Amino acid sequence: MKILWLTDDFLPHYGGSRLLYFHTIAHFPPGEIRLITKRRPGWRDFDRREGLSVERGFFPSLPGRPPFSMLGVYAEMFMRGARAMVRHRPGAVVCGEIFPTACVGRALGRIWRVPYVVYVHGEEVSVLKRLGAAGGIMRSILAGAGAVVASATPPRDEALRLGVDPSRIHLLPPAVDDYFLSCEPDPAAARARYGIGGGPLLLTVGRLVDRKGHADVLRELPSLARDFPGVAYLIVGRGPAEAALRRAARDAGIGRSVIFAGRVDREELLECYAACDVFVMPNREMPDGDTEGACIVLLEAAALRRPVIAGMAGGTADSVSDGETGFLVDPSRAGELSMRLRQLLGDRGLRQRMGEAGRALVSRRRWLDCALELRRICAQCAARGGPPR
Repeated sequence: MKILWLTDDFLPHYGGSRLLYFHTIAHFPPGEIRLITKRRPGWRDFDRREGLSVERGFFPSLPGRPPFSMLGVYAEMFMRGARAMVRHRPGAVVCGEIFPTACVGRALGRIWRVPYVVYVHGEEVSVLKRLGAAGGIMRSILAGAGAVVASATPPRDEALRLGVDPSRIHLLPPAVDDYFLSCEPDPAAARARYGIGGGPLLLTVGRLVDRKGHADVLRELPSLARDFPGVAYLIVGRGPAEAALRRAARDAGIGRSVIFAGRVDREELLECYAACDVFVMPNREMPDGDTEGACIVLLEAAALRRPVIAGMAGGTADSVSDGETGFLVDPSRAGELSMRLRQLLGDRGLRQRMGEAGRALVSRRRWLDCALELRRICAQCAARGGPPR
């Protein structure tokens, strides 16, 4: 069957959900997926290199505007989607977000009498349910979907609490790039690139936003340096919190021990994972409900046999077996993050055992299996027939 896939954003703009969509789409048979998404810097070279069937629109972001006021975004996406429905005649519409894509997907589904399938990742559900009218629209969209695909346990549970039929909710966690399981990058390469010595190295990969917990790691670094000489902290990614984090590192007198690498390509990322001793991301839920979804970087670190420390909030527990492949912590509890960092940095054997256990865990997940399962879900929805409610 053919599928029309709508998503507000996609690679080369980096992010966990975008990686999930990319790897899932890449494992579908050629010609089955028609993707409509946003233009991003470098999109032409990316689409040409990957050979995907992609149609890119403008879909301008409107910071601070409520989701139901973005009429221009909805209009453009609907027109592009309607054209794709006529030309490609898909049997289902997959929507990467509730707003704006599932609103458009529901409209297309009603007109062409095909089901729509909605992805939920966590933060959007927990935030939107607090927003009055937007929360009501979200509930209606999820209730009318042919299927709701949750990338982690918490958004699945949120959908259940919102009254979605349990038979239409599918837990489909992400996998890890096969390439991460097939190569052995040089651990010394990243250290040489960033001028990092031979001391213990902590690593965080992800957008520089408050919920990721970079600041919590920075606060622990001065005391760690006294017990683990030469300890350094490598931060990969960019985001709105970068200036504050740089300032915090300088003010704490640890500026030379903290390396901001920015965005890196896949080969450099692999080398960063290989270079670190512990991957740490003590994420938390923010006051507005913003939280972590399924966290692919935790799987990537595990694929390189690195133990992980992650926060308990959101979907991280789906990617970490607490006490086996790493530790889950509550960064708001005094001393908990420090204790786990010291436990791992001080015990090489524990790091190795947890790293091997993490590798075994992620080796059982494959993107091809994710694609096949989504294909089965869409076919099941299409077989039920009729328009969505």
